[in-house]
Amino acid sequence: MKVVSLPGDPGIGLGIARHLGLEHVPVFTKRFPDDEVYLRLMRRVEKEKVLLVQSMYPAQNDRLLELLLALELLDRYGNEPTLLLTYLAYARQDREFLEGEAVSLRSIIRTLTAQGVRTLITIDAHNPHAVRELLGGASYVNILPGDVFAEAISREYGGREMTVIAPDQGAEARASSLARRLGCGYVVVWKFRDRTTGQVKHSLDALGSVSGLAVVVDDIISTGGTVAGIASSLSSRGIETVVAASHALLIGDALERLMKSGVRRVYALQTVSKAFSGVVYLDVVPYLAGELKERGIVE
Repeated sequence: MKVVSLPGDPGIGLGIARHLGLEHVPVFTKRFPDDEVYLRLMRRVEKEKVLLVQSMYPAQNDRLLELLLALELLDRYGNEPTLLLTYLAYARQDREFLEGEAVSLRSIIRTLTAQGVRTLITIDAHNPHAVRELLGGASYVNILPGDVFAEAISREYGGREMTVIAPDQGAEARASSLARRLGCGYVVVWKFRDRTTGQVKHSLDALGSVSGLAVVVDDIISTGGTVAGIASSLSSRGIETVVAASHALLIGDALERLMKSGVRRVYALQTVSKAFSGVVYLDVVPYLAGELKERGIVE
């Protein structure tokens, strides 16, 4: 198997190749004067298994087009691509919340399968159940980084009383898993969406039972508004908050907002090709490589 990294890959493809002793194949891309994308593999890859690695943030639309061009190329050369998306964009629109909305996740997954993807791997996808359903007969693995976060948090805060917090119902499985690894309890903040306006509101009643260090866990931290609201509420009671988020998008002044709200530490994985000073990035490559090998995806 060869590992092919597309331009959005934040270094995970090269890391896996080095960790497992696989050949890493670079890709050359450029823009034509009219802004169309050109893509070429720098080494010939023909009729063999390929681990194709891409992150779809930032510049989601460009990253998607690069991915489609690479899949066309691999299909034409008779390769068997296994696609590793370190960050799956458009995943939060996984259903029609308001009448007339496009379901972007459905469009993305259908496009990938039409382009020949038969095995998809994601890291902490927003809604893996929706992805699995949309993939139909294609093989799917969603790798959860609970062990990576638990090790880092235990190393820095071991021995302290903790409570894990899910910022909405969709994050409960992540919170339960991390709490089990940390040996503590967890609570769920309830989220409500106004079906007319689409506005999202949160009930913070569950935070009344939080004690010790608060660990907010989620897949994506984007604007940081929800987490900042949780941290502010806890800070008023003298409770410290740390955040464990797989994908740190941190749009605009999100990181500053979090720190002002009382967040003491933000842990994240390097799943996107944009990094922020002040975020503690954890190396997910050894864990990811081990999972791929254990599941028989990489020999």
